[in-house]
Amino acid sequence: MKSAPETEGLPQSLPLDDSVAYKVTVIADLIARRVSHVAATVGGINLSQWRVLAAIGDQEGRTASQVVDMTPMDKGIVSRAVASLVTQGYLIRQASDQDGRVSHLYMTTSGRETFSHIVRELDRTGATGEMILADAKRDALLKNLDQIIREFPR
Repeated sequence: MKSAPETEGLPQSLPLDDSVAYKVTVIADLIARRVSHVAATVGGINLSQWRVLAAIGDQEGRTASQVVDMTPMDKGIVSRAVASLVTQGYLIRQASDQDGRVSHLYMTTSGRETFSHIVRELDRTGATGEMILADAKRDALLKNLDQIIREFPR
């Protein structure tokens, strides 16, 4: 049987079992679902709010723009998550000394407690998947993922 002219030379399949992109997507989804459940159950926050809180927990004083740059979220999602975390009393905004239009984000005592509770539960339940691999394999995986991120076409 001859293929149609418009499909000649095009791949006829994509073997997902051999696709890095597919497997990374599956892992990301598994982790996001588990983290989302823990964040909601333990902290009463959604995944976007958790990602913002985690970014500030990683480095206090980040701006919303810096959170956008380091997370898989757009400006609108980050803006709404920051606003809700401020309303819930988990974050405060502090105007920049250099540029009054920019606010730095800091956790409140309640935010730090919530962040700590969520992190402990993620660790306790293995929800991030990091406990699955031995340290050497985990380090190698992180190194390979860093390379993919660095060299991925933009």
